[in-house]
Amino acid sequence: MSQGLKTVLVICLSVTMLFTSGCFDASEPDDMAYVVALGLDRETGGNLMITLLLAVPIAVGVGPESGEIENSTNIITVAAPTILGGINVIDSMISKRVNFSHAKLVVISKELAEQGVEKFINTFIRFREFRPDTYLGITEGSAEEFLKLSKPVLEYNPSKHFELIMESFAYTGFSNGSTIEEFYSKMESTCGEPVAVLLDISPIQEVRDLTELLKDFSNRNDEVLEGDYTAGEMPVVYENKIRQMGSAVFRGDKMAGVLTGRETLYYLMVSGKLGDVYYTLPDLNEGSGNMPEIKDYITLRLSQARKPEISVTIKENIPEVRIKILLEGDIVAITGRNDYSTGDALKMLEEHASEYIKEKVVSFMEKTRDEFKSDICFIGKHVKKTFLFWEDWLKFNWPEKYEKARLNVDLEVKIRRPGIMVKQIPEMD
Repeated sequence: MSQGLKTVLVICLSVTMLFTSGCFDASEPDDMAYVVALGLDRETGGNLMITLLLAVPIAVGVGPESGEIENSTNIITVAAPTILGGINVIDSMISKRVNFSHAKLVVISKELAEQGVEKFINTFIRFREFRPDTYLGITEGSAEEFLKLSKPVLEYNPSKHFELIMESFAYTGFSNGSTIEEFYSKMESTCGEPVAVLLDISPIQEVRDLTELLKDFSNRNDEVLEGDYTAGEMPVVYENKIRQMGSAVFRGDKMAGVLTGRETLYYLMVSGKLGDVYYTLPDLNEGSGNMPEIKDYITLRLSQARKPEISVTIKENIPEVRIKILLEGDIVAITGRNDYSTGDALKMLEEHASEYIKEKVVSFMEKTRDEFKSDICFIGKHVKKTFLFWEDWLKFNWPEKYEKARLNVDLEVKIRRPGIMVKQIPEMD
């Protein structure tokens, strides 16, 4: 190769490298203000109240030293007609540019959710900085107040704090882990309705404040077990005042009602999303020894043996829904004297647990049908696949048909491991 040709080749390669460097529009991480959570409220003048919980990188990076956790986040609230319009205003007043690529949670007030959330969800889906796996929650009160009171206690990284809280539904069953992508998909579906995580602020400050709350629980007709309440009713005293418990149920893009933590667990059962959870149910006997007013309980570790089987037949234009659920359980605690380790007693416990949970699941399903008129378990998808033409399916009008559906639940609990004890020795009188 001649010297002249080599010179031309070097010049061409140099010019090419100048135009393919790809750094002309790059942004330094230090130039960004990373949003941990976004809150939306309605302002009386018609504007949105947009609240950003921003991470303070310097405070987060130095570690969990005394006083640094409280300084790991910063709150900004702006009034604007649109979300991105409000972000534009914030960008004009802070030294960094707002970025949503690490946002973990979007919080919408119940007041806004009851009016409709489609326009907000569309913004999240269209705007490239919002990740589809960002969690979506509905708070009973103000989203701004919710974010202000969010103070991580066991986690100095605020982003990790929200992520771990939202993922806890996998081992508690008390929430649903709804994300922006999942919510949007279900909102646009013709065979089911979406749900969101139910959030609230706890009014309880001290242990003595639990008295009135527990008194209210005791006035209810049925016994109240763990999870038989919503986020704001949790009988817990804790430094962090934000709570997650239950689900916000939607019909279309409008909020239709709420489910308690236990009702959400039944939603996960029917939807095939139940993880490995602890479940408490009353013992078969009435009381404990000489104190019959003290009830005995059994705690099982429950999981789904297989995905639920759902079939739907249409008879005289009315859906006949049959749901078959098979659960596996381990005995992890018994507060009474009964021994359910082997034989007929173990079979009796299986039958008791099956019937007890079945009644609760039926009650939950009837609530979605009669009170919410919302098919959040997507029973409709098992009907949709029987239609050959899209127009026929739309004309069938599944949401209207679901309100008249007949619901049948077959539920069976199998105890695989009765506990680590070979035999339970009864207490001697």
